[in-house]
Amino acid sequence: MDLSSWLRGNIKKTRKSDSVKRQEELLGVTDQLIDTVKSFSFHTFKNFPLKGINGGDNSQATSTNIGKDLSEWQERHAMLVLSKVKELSQLRYRLCPGHLKEQQFWRIYFMLVKSYVAEYENSLDTSACEVELAETKQPINGPPPTPSDHN
Repeated sequence: MDLSSWLRGNIKKTRKSDSVKRQEELLGVTDQLIDTVKSFSFHTFKNFPLKGINGGDNSQATSTNIGKDLSEWQERHAMLVLSKVKELSQLRYRLCPGHLKEQQFWRIYFMLVKSYVAEYENSLDTSACEVELAETKQPINGPPPTPSDHN
């Protein structure tokens, strides 16, 4: 392997690493969140007051499906945090479906981490709205096109 091949390979790895870190940042998966999630136990979830957050029996969640009641951002966050924090993945396996429904597990999880992820979830929603608005804006310079302009 020559030096240029080695450099190209390292640049690609760095770009990929930067992309992964950026995605983790957008989804709020920070070192602080990971440390907090690692501190969760079986009893953290089992003893959580479920009043008012019980999912109905019509829950569509399965072991491979994070949950139908989560937002797109929450689903992406959940998938990433499960892959990064094996302790949470193991805890989920122990709890669902024997002790909690999948829907209940994720509702409790997001209530527990709300203070860590709220700013990320809200900033992504704002960014998405700004992009959508930017895409629909009409050009400011010049009058709007008339039907005769198309001929």
